[in-house]
Amino acid sequence: MINIPAILIANGTAILLLIVILLSYKRPIRHVMLDEKTFYVMVILNIAQCIIETVVFLMDGKMVYGYHALLIILNVILFIVNIVFAFSWTIFVDYKLFTDMKRIKQVYPFVAIPAALVIIGCLINLFTPVFFVVDKYNVYQRTDLFIIPYAVTYSYLAYGVILVYLFRKKVQKYLFLPAIMFMVPIMIGSLLQFFFYGYSLVWLGVAIGMMYLFINVQNEASFVDSLSGLFNRQYLGNLLLMYSRKKDAAGVPAGIMLDIDNFKSINNTYGHLVGDDAIFTAGKILHKAMGGKGVICRYGGDEFIILMNVKSQEEIIDRINIVNDQAALFNELGNKPYKINFSIGYGTYDIKHDSIDDFLKKIDASMYEEKKRKIREKIIIDRRCAKYGEVPVPFPVPYGKVVNFSVPNYYTKRRVYFYL
Repeated sequence: MINIPAILIANGTAILLLIVILLSYKRPIRHVMLDEKTFYVMVILNIAQCIIETVVFLMDGKMVYGYHALLIILNVILFIVNIVFAFSWTIFVDYKLFTDMKRIKQVYPFVAIPAALVIIGCLINLFTPVFFVVDKYNVYQRTDLFIIPYAVTYSYLAYGVILVYLFRKKVQKYLFLPAIMFMVPIMIGSLLQFFFYGYSLVWLGVAIGMMYLFINVQNEASFVDSLSGLFNRQYLGNLLLMYSRKKDAAGVPAGIMLDIDNFKSINNTYGHLVGDDAIFTAGKILHKAMGGKGVICRYGGDEFIILMNVKSQEEIIDRINIVNDQAALFNELGNKPYKINFSIGYGTYDIKHDSIDDFLKKIDASMYEEKKRKIREKIIIDRRCAKYGEVPVPFPVPYGKVVNFSVPNYYTKRRVYFYL
């Protein structure tokens, strides 16, 4: 028996939640990335699901002229919208993880094959029963094949979650818990509606999942640096504030500050797109080196801070060595035109005597001592001389003279002409 009041309340609540999400978008949809566009499409599809299903339930069993054909058409649309929604979820997850349009174009035409077959079956259903039938009394009934669209839909939803789980460490994204929580209300609502036809709970579950996912995506946008995939400076500030108020922490709060060596040279030599890639690569190196221990934040530019609780200075030194080992491993592979090395400083946070600014200045000064040492030993270029590919002149030059000299290998292998 169809419970119309319950259906109106459930789907009406779902539509209100989804409208709140739409009204919360602050940027024109044409200016956002594929994952945001896909999420926006999913919200629209979810609203369509709620409206169409409500109309279908209101029409079901009503002997009105034209209802028979309209019921078939609306149910076909509902099946198609369902499968497109589930397929959109896989694209949303994939792009959220990899941000790779080339991967989407290569992989997802094949992933879309089951969806395409279900859509073809739905279109055939317009003329002959495949997944459902509307009888002579205008009552919707499932056929034996109705399980196929359900299976494909849930397979896509599960595929998205599995994808997040398999690649959560590799791509350093904070999507695993939101993906799980997105699925929980959908599964509950779907199972209830599967076994108790006449109640509409699945789309309310989807709307709740969408709202939870939206909130977490907004949190990620607030606290995660989109370039490196690490936490941003705002999150670092909140974490340090929490540390300053926590008196009974296990171990001593400590910080490691890292600065990419010769980063300005990477930008000047290869361009800012490669420089952005170097920031992303540095984030991957640090994420792998820390192995889930500590919190890694992009402090600004090419600087990073790692926060962790330690019981001895040796723990900090060991972690720094692991970072250097991971950077050396990356450099040995030679997959990129640049190399990643860090100047590193560290210090502990004395909560009783140090302010947050004191702590940051301490590890910053420690890091710059390391950088000065590397400049003195000619391991890295002095940033003051790295503008537009410049290098320090290795000997005094009379004013107004053109000089020709080969710069040492630790700067560049090219012959440079200076006019002073």
